[in-house]
Amino acid sequence: MFGDDARTLVTTSNYDELMWTSDFVLRHISKWFQENQFVLNADKTNTVQLTQNEVSYSTFNLMYDDHVLPETDTIKFLGL
Repeated sequence: MFGDDARTLVTTSNYDELMWTSDFVLRHISKWFQENQFVLNADKTNTVQLTQNEVSYSTFNLMYDDHVLPETDTIKFLGL
């Protein structure tokens, strides 16, 4: 579905659509990790909301493996 390029940016102006699409993408990523015998470390995985203005959205509670992925303002890319 996403092709060989696994980078995914979810964009929308609707909060409900953002939650639905983000959940869908995370399930797809989880399936890929399982099929390729990788483990996504939920303790080191965060979400980031990038907005064009200072609009404050509701808390972004994206779930993975029974963990809420915390939202952060900064990120650190980790190597494999």
